[in-house]
Amino acid sequence: MTQEELSPEGSPGSTPESSAPVAESDDFVCVATRSMPTEAHVIRGMLESAGLTPHVTDEHISQMHSFLAPAIGVRVLVPGSQAEAAREAIAEWEAGAYEIEGDGDAKPELRVADAPFYSPDQAVMLGFVLTPVFGALIQLLNARQMGEAARRFGAWVDLIALSLISGYAVLAMHEHNRVPYVVLLACLPLGLVNVLWYLIVGQKQSRLLIKTYGPHYPKRSLLVPAVIGVIAAIAVGLGLNAVG
Repeated sequence: MTQEELSPEGSPGSTPESSAPVAESDDFVCVATRSMPTEAHVIRGMLESAGLTPHVTDEHISQMHSFLAPAIGVRVLVPGSQAEAAREAIAEWEAGAYEIEGDGDAKPELRVADAPFYSPDQAVMLGFVLTPVFGALIQLLNARQMGEAARRFGAWVDLIALSLISGYAVLAMHEHNRVPYVVLLACLPLGLVNVLWYLIVGQKQSRLLIKTYGPHYPKRSLLVPAVIGVIAAIAVGLGLNAVG
């Protein structure tokens, strides 16, 4: 057998799998941990493009037991001899060294709110004790401040529809429970209406506010509207009892 037929390690017929040969006794070292398998495989692909031999582990455990994923994570391993090079490659990748100029869409510029908005999500939560009308009314106030006629029209439609549904529920509950807090009792069956309205329509305003003004847009306290809502609910209950 001639010298040319020997591999760099001296074994006949063998060829290196990468530019960074791995010794059989080389222990694997964790160089990155991610919560999602997809993120770990992206790092693995990047390291492979750098000529290293990474492996992803624990991904099946995270997928089978999702509640353990935050504690275990999905690890990216490389042979110990490649650990330093892998960490350097990951640091460069996270710093943006592998980004292509002009790649990706430009982030839209956020607007500055002229005044704080009521939180639509918090208003929906209060709607569980003040009927869905409360959340719809808050969204109407926000829509008027945002200044687009289409949004105001949609908010008016939601308010009218939810007012009719809530009014029917309160009257039906009053037939069986003639108490001052009949509105609160009616909120129990109206809870499903509140959830469906928010999932189908209501959450759009919350997403729009975040998209337009950012996740930390200025928020206005709902304390005063909530107090007014409680007073109105009690007044309705007392009025129904007085009438009949």
